Amino acid sequence: MNHYSRITVEDWVEFEDERHQVTAIDGSHVRLRSVTGHRLTIMLSELLTDPSFRSHAQPPDGAGYDDTALGLDPGGVLATLPGTVRDAALKLEGHLQEATTGYRGGDPLGALPGEPRPQYHPDLPRTARVEAKAGELGMTARRIWQLLDAWDTHGVWALVDRRKARIRNPLKNIDPRVVQAIREQAKAEALDSSSAVTTRFSRRTQNRLDADHGPGIVTLPNDDTFRRAVRLLLDRSPSDPAHQRAQVTTQPDRTYGNVIAHRPGQVVMLDTTPLDVLAFDPETKAMTRAELTIALDVATRSILAWRLTPAGTKAIDIGLLLADVMTPEPMRPAWDDALRHSMLRIPHERMLSVDERLAEAAARPVIYPETLLFDHGKPYQSDVVRRACRSWKIDIQDARKLKPTDKPQIERLFGRIREQFSMHVAGYTSFNVAHRGRTAEDQARWSIAEIAEFFAEYVVAVYQRQHHRGLHLHGFPDLSVSPNEAYAMALGAAGYVDCPRNPDLYYELLPIAEPGRVIHPYGVDLNHLVYNADILYQFRKTKSPYPNGRWPIRYDPRNLLHAYFHNPHDSRWYTLRWTHALNDLQPFTDITLREAKRLLLQRGKDPGDQAQIAEALRKLQNRTDAPETWTKTARKRWHRDDHRARAQQSDAQRSTPAQPATPPTTTTRRGTAEHTPLPTAQVPEATEATDEDLDLDSIEAAPVWTLPTAQER
Repeated sequence: MNHYSRITVEDWVEFEDERHQVTAIDGSHVRLRSVTGHRLTIMLSELLTDPSFRSHAQPPDGAGYDDTALGLDPGGVLATLPGTVRDAALKLEGHLQEATTGYRGGDPLGALPGEPRPQYHPDLPRTARVEAKAGELGMTARRIWQLLDAWDTHGVWALVDRRKARIRNPLKNIDPRVVQAIREQAKAEALDSSSAVTTRFSRRTQNRLDADHGPGIVTLPNDDTFRRAVRLLLDRSPSDPAHQRAQVTTQPDRTYGNVIAHRPGQVVMLDTTPLDVLAFDPETKAMTRAELTIALDVATRSILAWRLTPAGTKAIDIGLLLADVMTPEPMRPAWDDALRHSMLRIPHERMLSVDERLAEAAARPVIYPETLLFDHGKPYQSDVVRRACRSWKIDIQDARKLKPTDKPQIERLFGRIREQFSMHVAGYTSFNVAHRGRTAEDQARWSIAEIAEFFAEYVVAVYQRQHHRGLHLHGFPDLSVSPNEAYAMALGAAGYVDCPRNPDLYYELLPIAEPGRVIHPYGVDLNHLVYNADILYQFRKTKSPYPNGRWPIRYDPRNLLHAYFHNPHDSRWYTLRWTHALNDLQPFTDITLREAKRLLLQRGKDPGDQAQIAEALRKLQNRTDAPETWTKTARKRWHRDDHRARAQQSDAQRSTPAQPATPPTTTTRRGTAEHTPLPTAQVPEATEATDEDLDLDSIEAAPVWTLPTAQER
């Protein structure tokens, strides 16, 4: 007849003529602790087949006090017990002290009234006092001696009634392999899977067990037990919102150290986040999502630069953001004089002699960064950003992937911007769909450019002047200062570093068409588009001085109507114009160009044919320009291209203007000359007016509205 034994944690067993308690079970191994305190780990198969093994052994007398040897603090367990159980143990301790010393408190100086009692007088033998106490409590003298023994060794915890203070392990009956599979499956689903009920999670966990240990070898417990185990093991249930589960997973399991900076520009953090506000374009009636890119100085917590772009931040945006860090923020006409750079409480006149741009600048620090800290986003890992950092001698430090805690300062800043800015802008969508209102799209009324102006005013007028809990006055840790005040104090300690000013900075940050281009009689090829200008005629049939024999052509992916060529003879930049760019074509991005090529491929046409590309692009833009045919996608594309073109023009204006390209007489690849047709406009003839012909007295004054008085109302 076969006998089956079941062993769980906290059970007592006999092994090698000694009683042991099971403290842990890990797969095929069992951890035991003997009554003498000796610990050992043995394979489960060896334990069960040993001749001296006996299950369901009774705990030895007096051994119950060591239940907390599983790893819990006896004092901590005692402090968390119910008051009645703890008071009973303290009362029993008083009895044992009286049997030992003759006093309940154990000290003759603190004797209670009537102490010592005659039967517990200190002059009596200890044996007599113990027998008297046994009679008083209704116990045997042997039991009193056992309690004294345990009390001397383990303190008050040995006197607790274990029936009311039993330490339970809710997972002791669950296979450790199931526990491990639950944790591994939860980690695998945290970032990618949507929220679901527990039944899906249990099915996937069982599939994982079957794949790891074989079909049917390890099975899950019943549904109720499995749900209890999931609640105990996981911080977030599989049915919790996905963003909450992702936040728990991305938290590090330890602290790797804080990012500390002692001077401005020592560490500058860069990051991009979706702005929780819908942008509205009044011309196309389109709602567009925007992304906010910020550069934060860790030492002063100052927002050095920002870029608000349509969703899909490009590498050129990050490169030009670095230029914004070292460029003063211009004052707006409607801003108060208190927001000027001269109000930063720094020696403004001395700094103005170094950088004259600060004369009309706003109160925002201008800092030369030493180290940039950013994540592994594609725009940040581009050659544009690394080339700019190499040019300015800026070090690069990468944060770990999916570890936002490596940049806690800027992550907290995004939360502050949401609370102080985004929530108060019409069209706020919240960071989660569950918190979004039904009419968020109907409330949107500001374009991206207008939101960018609002954000600039928020940074200069509010954020930079508001006291920051992470910034303190030197020597007074209880006094907080603002980022502007922290910058002023840092200048006094570290000094001011002049930022480089390059008039050709915009063109040098543009990406280069790799591996260079050949100047053909008809121009240069770039992205299956042909660009040409008069300046290229003198370089035809000439060998390039660059190592690979090709000419570097730069382009701005936000506006592909033009490319840029650097003339080595006069060191000036020249604009190259797309040969098929007519006046009725609007600026377009690389995304729109890919869409036009995709339409050509669907129709079985050549995506490299210039005429077909121009025709497809013209039809695409005409379709988006017709209100009766507008779709949501078309409106977003038009709004995105328009905003990026405006941003490109604004960035180009900060550098030395490139020589414009007039529509040249182009030559096709077959050598036949053709002229780019331009639409003609009828301009009425007008006589030239001079200052003497203008009579100011004949101009009628414009009507002025005045506030009516109470009587007129």
